[in-house]
Amino acid sequence: DEPRRAKLQTLVDGKSKYVAACALGNRFCRVALVFLSFLLAQGFAPGLADRLNWDFDFRAILLGALMVAIPIEVLNLMIGELLPKSYSALYPSKVGSRLFGFIRATGTVLSVFALPVAAMANLVASRFGGRASFETPNQTEEEIKALVDSAEETGEIESEEKELIHSVFEFADTVAREVMTPRVDLDSMPVDTPAVDVARVMRETGHSRIPLFEETDDQIVGILHAKDLLMAMVEDVEVRVRDLMRAPIFVPEGKSLRELLTEMRTSKSQMAVVQDEFGGTSGVVTIEDIVEELVGDIVDEYDEEMPEVVAEGVDAWSVDGKTHLDDLNHEVGATFDSEEFDTIGGYVFGHFGRQPTMGESIEIDGYRFDVIETDGRRILRLIVRPAVPQGA
Repeated sequence: DEPRRAKLQTLVDGKSKYVAACALGNRFCRVALVFLSFLLAQGFAPGLADRLNWDFDFRAILLGALMVAIPIEVLNLMIGELLPKSYSALYPSKVGSRLFGFIRATGTVLSVFALPVAAMANLVASRFGGRASFETPNQTEEEIKALVDSAEETGEIESEEKELIHSVFEFADTVAREVMTPRVDLDSMPVDTPAVDVARVMRETGHSRIPLFEETDDQIVGILHAKDLLMAMVEDVEVRVRDLMRAPIFVPEGKSLRELLTEMRTSKSQMAVVQDEFGGTSGVVTIEDIVEELVGDIVDEYDEEMPEVVAEGVDAWSVDGKTHLDDLNHEVGATFDSEEFDTIGGYVFGHFGRQPTMGESIEIDGYRFDVIETDGRRILRLIVRPAVPQGA
């Protein structure tokens, strides 16, 4: 509800102050426990010395302090650390709202002492290029991935859950060029195409949206939705697709998917046209393309279910030319990398330096690539295998 949300937002906004106050309060409690242990030990030590036939000296006091301090520290660890943290992790909003008043009051009081301490520590840390803080530093992406991998190995999470978490991190670094449908694969049509012909293409391809262009597919001027076309054809015999198309949004190849998703949601667009640095059409990106980067391929009734990478015996794979280098590396355990090309087809094409013909082979980074299918303009499919078979 709104009151609880307001309380929690107050704690989040003042996180530095409240974390510093809690850290300082924790230190005060530990000092108090030390004094308590010492006082109890003083009263406990004489009797302990008599039982052990010792003189009442340092040995008796030390043993008495240990016998008092250990149970107190165990109780402090359970009641003051583990149980509160575990409960707060399970019910963060409930705990935060219920303890809001206490946290705000103690935070206000203790921050008077905590903030000056942090400021003085920063003066020292700044000389070494660092920064002092009471806050626990956030774990890095690699640390979280390592924890996730370990959890998957021990069976705490499923492999699909691990892949989803890894995809979330990769999503932030992925750009439009990496997920778009390239221009050569587009089922785009001239803007003056008769409506019945566009409808036929939509039926044959299963696409619900078709890019429309002037003169060439390098000049996309609109996106035609099947719903708009169907409604117009039912109501009017004379339908011009030019009148039905919607204005596209244009984005650069390097636009991050996070920013692109936000822009598409704001503009209520399901498809964006990706342009190169010269303003030409590189391809298109749909909402489905973006979602698939997070959850994996979404196969519908019109998709061909041919996997991008198919094992062909031992240490050999049949690979779609459009397979991204990162995906192929994940499947075969390779380390292919390129600043210029995103797909394995483009990567191999770049090393050939020309368009290879079917049956040609090349060795790159310890792997052999056999071109088994091409359309004359690009590599459609190839066989990948180690150049030197394992065990040879």
